[in-house]
Amino acid sequence: MYVRAATAEDNSKLIAIEQLTPQGEQIKLVSERKDYFFRAKKFEDPILLVAEDETTGDILGIMGVGPVTVRLKGETVRGGLIFDWRSNPLTQKGLPRHMLRLWQAAQAEIARQDLKFIFGYVKEDNERSLGILKKYGAQALETKEFLTIPVHASFCKDRAAVNKVHFADILDWEEEMAILQKSFGTLDLFPELSQSALLMAQRDRYLFGKFSYGKSAIKIWDTNADYSQRVLNMPLLYKVARPVFAVGSRFLSLPNIPKLGDEIRVWQLYDLIVDQPSDLNCILERVRQAAQENNIDYLVICLNSQDSGYEQIAKKAWVRLKYLLAFLPVTELPSPEGPTYFDVSYL
Repeated sequence: MYVRAATAEDNSKLIAIEQLTPQGEQIKLVSERKDYFFRAKKFEDPILLVAEDETTGDILGIMGVGPVTVRLKGETVRGGLIFDWRSNPLTQKGLPRHMLRLWQAAQAEIARQDLKFIFGYVKEDNERSLGILKKYGAQALETKEFLTIPVHASFCKDRAAVNKVHFADILDWEEEMAILQKSFGTLDLFPELSQSALLMAQRDRYLFGKFSYGKSAIKIWDTNADYSQRVLNMPLLYKVARPVFAVGSRFLSLPNIPKLGDEIRVWQLYDLIVDQPSDLNCILERVRQAAQENNIDYLVICLNSQDSGYEQIAKKAWVRLKYLLAFLPVTELPSPEGPTYFDVSYL
């Protein structure tokens, strides 16, 4: 086995590996990318490594690290975000060794780029990845929840208020950066928004739009053209209920239960600003309407339990996946304190 940089020729193999590693337990979803490298392309000089069996040519595992510039305790620091760290489930023998070799090789690249720390979001029950990170000194510092909200039922009955929600699909980024700085600039891991032309291009490409009501607002990140999820497994109860719900939805507001093989379309909500709690339902209802107009099945938002609006949104969520923020300083640095800023471009 040896470790090397991933190349475009690996694309089909890497997509196949991802399709062998669905997320979830009873409800299993598999991610599908047209280009496996679409996440890596969001970063300047990304590190993307594969462990390869030198005899068979099989890819045993992959690991990515994206260089980012963020603020930590008020200082600007370059760090590395861990992404796409997974193993080929068809090559279980020696699995921990493959993961460790990838980690060790990535450390050399991290040192070459003079990154000061490494961080990543690891599912709470992913004991293997957390174990490796902790072995090298990483700490799990904060819990982030990915809250999944269906769009079948209204969030606000006040049509007059909902109609006052403003929508913009093109933003004045200079003005927007000032708003973000005021709302989130003191949080650890807040990015340097103007750090690269590549990052700004990504924000333009995947921004569906911004919904605002007074001083409250939320944005929508739409990657469905490049990245989707397909249903691999559903609990028996859901399978039985699906035809009943399909008929009943003609007369009542009932959620759409997908069948096996269906593609799930998701919008990611981000940069939530809540001025008045009563604003939030109006904004969410306008977002829901737009989601239905664009054949979106679910809304997802990543929040810390201390974030403004968390309690209101959590009550609407049907699925709440918990991820841990793992942080490993390469040099002597203070640890970030939550709630930290979650950058939607990392998805």
